[in-house]
Amino acid sequence: MRSAHKSAGPAPHHVHLNPLRLIEILLQQEKHWLNAIPRPRAILLLALTQGLASLNLAALGTVAPALESHLHIGNVAYGLLSTASILTGAAAALPVGILGDRQQRVPLLTKLILLWALAMLLSGISPGYDWFLITQMLAGAAGVSVGPVIASLSGDLFPPSWRGRAFGLIVGGELLGAGIGMILAGTINTLSNWRMVFVALAAMAILLAVLLWKGMREPERDNMNKLAAQLTQESAEHAPETTVSGKQPKRYLIEDIRKKSIQPVRKRILAEDPTQWHWLRAARTILSIPSNVILITASSAGYFYFTGLLAFGILYLTQRFHINTMAASTLFVGAGLGGIGGVVASGWIADFLLRRGLITARVWVTGIAFLLTIPFFLLALHTNRQVLEFIWLFMGSAALGATNPTLDAARLDIMHSRLWGRAEGIRISLRYILEAAAPFAFGWVSTHFSESYCHLQHCGDGYGLRISFEIFTVLLLVATLLMLTAIFTYPRDVATALFSQQVQKPRKP
Repeated sequence: MRSAHKSAGPAPHHVHLNPLRLIEILLQQEKHWLNAIPRPRAILLLALTQGLASLNLAALGTVAPALESHLHIGNVAYGLLSTASILTGAAAALPVGILGDRQQRVPLLTKLILLWALAMLLSGISPGYDWFLITQMLAGAAGVSVGPVIASLSGDLFPPSWRGRAFGLIVGGELLGAGIGMILAGTINTLSNWRMVFVALAAMAILLAVLLWKGMREPERDNMNKLAAQLTQESAEHAPETTVSGKQPKRYLIEDIRKKSIQPVRKRILAEDPTQWHWLRAARTILSIPSNVILITASSAGYFYFTGLLAFGILYLTQRFHINTMAASTLFVGAGLGGIGGVVASGWIADFLLRRGLITARVWVTGIAFLLTIPFFLLALHTNRQVLEFIWLFMGSAALGATNPTLDAARLDIMHSRLWGRAEGIRISLRYILEAAAPFAFGWVSTHFSESYCHLQHCGDGYGLRISFEIFTVLLLVATLLMLTAIFTYPRDVATALFSQQVQKPRKP
């Protein structure tokens, strides 16, 4: 009885620093977490919408041989399809981010999905290459620009203590979309032709738009204002709100800032509602937040490396192990499933540590994930066995995927809620501009380290791409170091955003 009573008491402050105890607690609370996910319908719909851009790019890659044959194009013209789609989406994310801060977001998101469906349908009936290129640019504009709207919606749907978990599931939709795109496009292309692939994608998008329109209501925009008001109300400390059961509701981020007396940066506290600000003024404010610049840079570095892997991973495996494309694709997709596990696990772990009082939990989890990615990929590049290659690629994908939900949640924490859409639009534009350059950069480096330049026996096939993958792991190291600097800026930036929320009254969208 004494031991039972002792275990039922409050956990010691240092529990979360013990790895074995942490794993034990995670396993004990797994069932409770699965049953406590808020707004599961919203998470599912947003995850499916998040996957539109990757769904299209994956379908393009799967039907590439058929497209080149029927449209009479080569590799350069085919590559232009993906590049044009990505760059158009990067440009569209900026104005859509503005609309996301000023208009109702569910109707806006529905319109973007329908626009994407129209682009897919027009792609399926394209009479020639020029037509197809234009429709893919339209698809990129609609599919990529859903990101700022989803970020803004998620910020109001989920409180700070839940955002890591919610983003873990939503970002998982992006990876899931790529997998579904490959499987669906391959199956339909085999049974019918490449045109029916895009017609089927259009039908799926129309169904998603209907489900979103009927299944999700527009959340209130003043949720963060209500939370922030607790930060300076003296009554909140002495007479906290209680639930029916008599327990005090915990606002983890808010309470930690109050208890630890974290002060905002006074000169950056907003004195007015930024909803109607000119875009340049909003951009200056967004980029003046130190933690935001750090998080954007780290995120861009991670996505740059991920895009290089996506572009040349299958080709590297075929050269390295002398296997056909189908076997290499199976190995690569299977290893990529680790990314889905990573995005779900990291969001949960970061939120758990946040509830244990570690304000910089999301920064720490992201930094450690970036750091772990480096040895996992280096081990994968230096093995001659397919089984070990798969294991290390799986672990590396999990670590790289683990950086995304925590970064997404952290960016919302440090930003005024009426700037979420524009802040995400800026980040997405920078991300996709860099992504468009990644395949060229990886390919250019690989040509300067081809097998003919290496006379050692261990070089073997795929040497150039292996060196390219190794060199660009420097980006992951840079991202790790950046996250270490964010530890010092993140708490004050969170406090500044919360103080800015309560200065002015929110306006209705």
